[in-house]
Amino acid sequence: MMNLMVFIVVCLSLTYCKIDARSNTLLEGENHFTRSNNLRKIQHQVDMDFYCVDIYEQPALQHPLLKNHKIQLYPTFAKNVIQSSLSNSKIMDGNADKCLAGQVPIYKRRKVHQIITNLSSRLQTDDFQSYSRSSPGYHTVTLGTTQNMIFHGASVEIGMYNLSLQGDQYSMSSMWLERGSSMELNSIQIGVGVHPSLYGDNKLRLTGHWTAQKKMGCYNDNCPGFVQVNQDKDYALGSVMYPTSLIGSQSKWTAPIKIKQDRTTGHWWLIMQKEPIYVGYWPKELFSHLSRGASLIRFGGQTYAPPNKDSPPMGSGRLPKEKFKNSGFMGLLKVIDSEYNENDINPKYMKQYSDAKPDCYDLWYHGYEGSEYKQSFLYGGPGGRNCDI
Repeated sequence: MMNLMVFIVVCLSLTYCKIDARSNTLLEGENHFTRSNNLRKIQHQVDMDFYCVDIYEQPALQHPLLKNHKIQLYPTFAKNVIQSSLSNSKIMDGNADKCLAGQVPIYKRRKVHQIITNLSSRLQTDDFQSYSRSSPGYHTVTLGTTQNMIFHGASVEIGMYNLSLQGDQYSMSSMWLERGSSMELNSIQIGVGVHPSLYGDNKLRLTGHWTAQKKMGCYNDNCPGFVQVNQDKDYALGSVMYPTSLIGSQSKWTAPIKIKQDRTTGHWWLIMQKEPIYVGYWPKELFSHLSRGASLIRFGGQTYAPPNKDSPPMGSGRLPKEKFKNSGFMGLLKVIDSEYNENDINPKYMKQYSDAKPDCYDLWYHGYEGSEYKQSFLYGGPGGRNCDI
């Protein structure tokens, strides 16, 4: 009995839960794997990464289209929301992971970021434009929708892995929401990735990118756009994703991410965890086309390296042929349809895309993979030289 009690306490403290073995194609060969219920922790030095600013003086409100914007503290679809801590005067000043009442965390941007962001935004926008071509240095491996319909969001759980990259590379694991012609493309990309030139380190961080009309847009808060409402530095664009999974380990840590458009206001909300945590939103005023919904949803990975240099690793850095134990993966893939219903993706309406050689990056999707991760796929790879098809 004593041993049983110790085991239960240890399991609860680690916030792991044991899951039954996989029996389907992608995940076969596993005896067990574990997954966190509390999927999100941040290292204590987060206070060095963020400024705490008055919520009404954050960078987003400097955008000319948001001059008269009224901040929405919670989406209208939120249920059982506790009174916002932004108005709670009892918050403790000593909590380094939270800003004070009435403040929100904004990542500390370095001077070089704006130049890098402008260049990356231009090239990345080109890559968003079509599956038929890709920009020099970029490689993309995705699973995308094919329906001729409007979407109001999507959600995914992304396996989290540390990667080692050079300063001029990046590797992202994301979902994209897009709408508009090639010259007027609107897009929101959100996921986890390593981007040394953006952050100055090799840490896995929550990273967002948006593009609006005339190819305007940027990463995170590097230009006015994203409205942060959550005051916790654990849940802000630029925050470190921790803990991460180990290659070959049976324990898998994932980042649950959802973007959902508010039916009343039209804003695109970033939601983390299953509790849920409402991080903030991209206002509808930013977009000429996404304000009315998305026409394409994509899930997958994207990397960049300067031309004639090795492409960096994607996902876990291992290919899907190494199975679930080693490969990067995404699970619980859902879309939010034109009636705002959340549905698992349908294999007959999904299309795989890759612009890289399969020994650099690949994606394996076979549909339903069991009750835990449902619609799931494996993706990624080591990258390397001469990955262009």
